[in-house]
Amino acid sequence: MFRDYGEKYIETYRPNLHTIKLIRSIRLCRTPALGGQKMVCEGCGSVRFQYHSCGNNQCPQCQGLKRKQWEDRLSARMLSVPYVHTTFTLPHQLNGLAKRNPEKIYGLLFKSAWKTISQLCSDEDNVGGRPGMTAVLHTWGSDLKYHIHIHCLITFGGLLLEPTPKWKWPKRKNKLARYREMCSTFRSLFLSGLKRLMDKEALVYHRSYEQIEQALNKKRWVVHNTHPTADTKVIEDYLSRYICRIGITNSRLSYDRAGKNVQIKYNDYRNQEKGKAAPKAYRNLNPLLAMQMILQHQVPRYFQRVRHYGLHAGATYKKIQDQLPDHLKRNGATVRTILQILKALLKQTPNCCPNCGGFDFEIEQLPNDDEYLQQIILLKKRGPPSEKVGTKRLKYKVH
Repeated sequence: MFRDYGEKYIETYRPNLHTIKLIRSIRLCRTPALGGQKMVCEGCGSVRFQYHSCGNNQCPQCQGLKRKQWEDRLSARMLSVPYVHTTFTLPHQLNGLAKRNPEKIYGLLFKSAWKTISQLCSDEDNVGGRPGMTAVLHTWGSDLKYHIHIHCLITFGGLLLEPTPKWKWPKRKNKLARYREMCSTFRSLFLSGLKRLMDKEALVYHRSYEQIEQALNKKRWVVHNTHPTADTKVIEDYLSRYICRIGITNSRLSYDRAGKNVQIKYNDYRNQEKGKAAPKAYRNLNPLLAMQMILQHQVPRYFQRVRHYGLHAGATYKKIQDQLPDHLKRNGATVRTILQILKALLKQTPNCCPNCGGFDFEIEQLPNDDEYLQQIILLKKRGPPSEKVGTKRLKYKVH
């Protein structure tokens, strides 16, 4: 899809240079354009080609190792206590504001969520200790609609350092604070932060703060909490799934060349029955619209989609790690090390032949095929994208 419609998308939607680079990286990924290896089985003579990945950190079809490494680091950072999976969601009335000012609004969402947890947990009526939190930004629903929310893994309780370090459990059995209190605190903190940004004229938008606030007066802000669990593996897997992707995996995308439609498979949560998995539904889209729905979830350049706070923050943990009781520390996982060893071994000994099961291959290194795109796509002759800065024109070389 990206290979066939990349240039049409650029001409139609006129995206910024950051998005153009992503489009061109994805359409080169695992193709002859990036080179690779030709593997000939010495037993049966079958031929296989393995092409290199683009390496873009938001490509939907590579970066599998990076996701496992991130999950390994997250597991090592967490404490040996139960965790609560909490989701902070922005009302859809703020979608237009967020699209115009993604970096500011996403950053404010992170800050407001952490201030909510920190403020409520410091209250003796709730916890009375300092918690740890890891937050991951998602801007999509299962059907790729614009749906801004952050997933948070929060320690069920907090650490009290004085007079002696000890772990303080929440006053309530299954939650850190009352649901309505958490929702109202999050709403208040976000809106006060939004007002400060608009007073400083740091945001670009056609409506005033008063108009935005009025539209949100009767809107309940959703903060979804799960019960605390000591088995966080499922949640870690879920969060890591989209760390180096934007919104969707290749397995949920299919392209009908005859009908020239893109089909997206998604979870139909509206028709989900209680206690059962959500049924699958399908949506057919024009290719350019499908690309737009995927690429609208690209985060701004250099933006950190994963952030750690409190006891999970690197600087804080270094200060207190010697004071932490041993029963609160979790042994680091070894997934990353195992994968790196396997990767090194695979470079030396290729995996077996799917036809005969043999392990002996004749390997030929393939150089980059610079003519590959011209062979499969009708490209107009044009120079690389450029950006104007003052009276000068700065050119950036892209794929």
